[in-house]
Amino acid sequence: MTTSIDLYFLRHGIAFDHGTKGFSEDERPLTEEGKEKMQRAAEGMKRLELSFDVLMSSPLVRAKQTAEMVRKVLHPKKELEIQEGLLPGKSLQEFLKMLQTRKEESFLLVGHEPTMSQWIHELLGGGASSSVEMKKGALCQLRVELKLPRWDSELIFLAPPKVLRLMTGKKSGK
Repeated sequence: MTTSIDLYFLRHGIAFDHGTKGFSEDERPLTEEGKEKMQRAAEGMKRLELSFDVLMSSPLVRAKQTAEMVRKVLHPKKELEIQEGLLPGKSLQEFLKMLQTRKEESFLLVGHEPTMSQWIHELLGGGASSSVEMKKGALCQLRVELKLPRWDSELIFLAPPKVLRLMTGKKSGK
């Protein structure tokens, strides 16, 4: 059975640095700058008239905060789903198996580096010399034909965070 789905990959916004006193790795939240930039990026996503059936987030605080900001601006059809499969280092193949059991056709996945870039790279069949860079707050859309254990994917767009923020037409100091 072949299933066509749209996968939107969104890397979480700017968070406190690794090792910041007072925060465990899993609990590092977005900074004030990260919140402000992510809010504008979400408004840019709305201006692009993006929509999706399901919003999924890694359980880590910075990803959940990012997903909640996007949810409030874009109003997806369903509530936020927390997915352990979006934690750093998880298997793309296992995640795709789970998605293949779903009836929905479009998914916004909020997660982390280097996993986001690795998954995009793998889905696009990238060779050893190719790479994808997902900056904090970047968004990528792939159209994926699932024929597990194989797939065919098409890159629809890859938008750096600055481009999403510029879509609002509002100026910022940063």
